[in-house]
Amino acid sequence: MLKFHLFKAFSLFLLIFVTNFAVAQKAYLVKEIPDPKKNGGGYVSDPDEILGSSAVAELNTTIADFERKTNVQVAVVVVNDFDHDKEDFDFAYELFNTWGIGQKSSNNGLLLFISKERRKYRFITGTGAEGVLPDVKLKHIAEQQLLPAFRKNDFATGIINTINALGELILNPNNKAELNQLFTQKDSSNSLAESFWLPTAVIILAFFGVFKLVNRQGKNIPFKAFTGKNPGERAITKGCVGVILVFIISVFAFIFFGGFGLFDHFGWQHVPVILYAVLAIALYFRYLFYIASLRQAHNDDKNFFTSVSSFNKKNFWLVIFSPLILISFIAYLFKKNKNNDRFKPVMDSKNNEMVRIDRDINVDGSPFLTKGQRKEEVLQAYDYDIWESTDHKEHLVKQWPAEAYNQYTECPDCYFRTFKLHKQVTTRAATYSHSGQAKVINECSFCKKTDFVKWIILPMLVESSSSSSSSGGSSSSSSSSSSSSWGGGSSSGGGTGGSW
Repeated sequence: MLKFHLFKAFSLFLLIFVTNFAVAQKAYLVKEIPDPKKNGGGYVSDPDEILGSSAVAELNTTIADFERKTNVQVAVVVVNDFDHDKEDFDFAYELFNTWGIGQKSSNNGLLLFISKERRKYRFITGTGAEGVLPDVKLKHIAEQQLLPAFRKNDFATGIINTINALGELILNPNNKAELNQLFTQKDSSNSLAESFWLPTAVIILAFFGVFKLVNRQGKNIPFKAFTGKNPGERAITKGCVGVILVFIISVFAFIFFGGFGLFDHFGWQHVPVILYAVLAIALYFRYLFYIASLRQAHNDDKNFFTSVSSFNKKNFWLVIFSPLILISFIAYLFKKNKNNDRFKPVMDSKNNEMVRIDRDINVDGSPFLTKGQRKEEVLQAYDYDIWESTDHKEHLVKQWPAEAYNQYTECPDCYFRTFKLHKQVTTRAATYSHSGQAKVINECSFCKKTDFVKWIILPMLVESSSSSSSSGGSSSSSSSSSSSSWGGGSSSGGGTGGSW
C-alpha cells in the first residue's frame, strides 16, 4: 500500500515536472508572437502571462501616455523563450520590422524584447528615434532601472521604471532639438495628408480638360446604337462590366471584411495616384468607345482604317494621361499593316489599275455580290473587296476572313460560310420550380438548312441566400473594426541589449 502511494506521488510529481518543462521550453518564432495592436490595440505582448493582466493594463496606460508626450511608439514583448536558431538581436530586429513599429514617416519606434528563460533583453530603435535614444543611454537606463528589478523577477516594475526613465531622457531640455525633429516629422505627415488636395485638384482639372477636348472631336463621329457584334463594342461592354464588378467587390470587401488588410497602410497621399488610375481607365474606355463608333460609321474597312489613323494622329498625346491607350495604338498598327496588301490596286486584263468600290457608298455590294456573299459579310465571316475597271467592263471580287470567321463553317447545301455548329435553342426556359429544355442544332443562316444534334436539360434555377451572407458579413465587420496596426516604421539595427 505504501509503495502504491509512493508510486502515485512520484507519477504526479513527474506529470507536473514534464508539464512545466514543456511550457517553459515553448520557443516562439517571429510569426507566432501575438501582435498586441491586433488583440485590443495595446502595446504589450505577454503570451506566457509572465507579467499578468493587471500589469499589462498598467503598462499599456503608461506607454500610451509616453507616446502622447514624446511621439515615440513603444512595443514591449515578454516571452519565456524564442527561436533557438536566432540570437536575441536578430529575433528582435526581425520582429520590429515585421510589425512596423513606429510611424512610417518618422520611424519613431522602440521595441523592448525580453526572454525570461534566456535572461536576455534587447532594445531595438527606429531609424528616426536613434538621435534621441542613443545606444549608450539605453544601456545606462537598462542597468539602472531594468536589470535590478529583473533580478528580483519583478518584470512589470522594471519595465515601468524603464519607460518613465526613457520619458525623462527624451523630454530633457538638452534633447529639445531631437524631440522637435520627431514632432516635426509627425506634423509633416499631417501636412502631407492635407497637401494631397493640390495634386488631386490638378489631376481633376487636367482630366476635365482632356475629356472635353476628346468629346469635342467625338461630336464629328456619327454614332449608332451598339449591337454587340463588333469586337470593339464587346471590349467596351466587357471592360465596363469588369470595372463595375471590381468596384463592387472592393467596396464589399472593405465594408464586410476590412479589405483583407489591403487598406491597412492606405494614406491620403495615395488618393492622387488612385484617382489618376481610375480616370486613366475611364479615358481608355472613352477612347475605345470612339473607335467602336468609327467602326459603326464605316462599312468600308479602308475608310475605317483611314479614320482611325486620323483620330490617333490628333490624339496620340492621350497616352500621357492613359498609358493603356498605347496598347490599342500598337494593336491597331499591327492590324493595319496586316491589311496593307489588301488595299493595293489590282490590274485588269489590259494591265490598268482597277478602282476599288467604296463600300460606305455601295453598302450591299450590288450588283457584284450574291445574296449569300452579302450574308457572309453581315455575319462577319468574310469581308469582300470589289474592284472594277475604269471602263466598267470588268470587275473582281476578293474575299478576306473577317472577325467571326472561325465561328462559322461552310454549309454543305449552299456552300456559303454561314453554317453555325452546335447552336443551342431554348425550347422551355428553366425556372425556380422546374428544369428547362434546349436543343442543339447545326443551322445555316442563309439557306436555313438545319441538322438536329441532341436534346439537353437546362438546370433548375436556384435562389441565393442573402440572409446568411449578410449575417456572416456583419460578424466579420465587427471583428475587423476592433483591429489595428502599427504605423509601418522600420529600424536600421540601432539599440542595445544584454543579460541579467
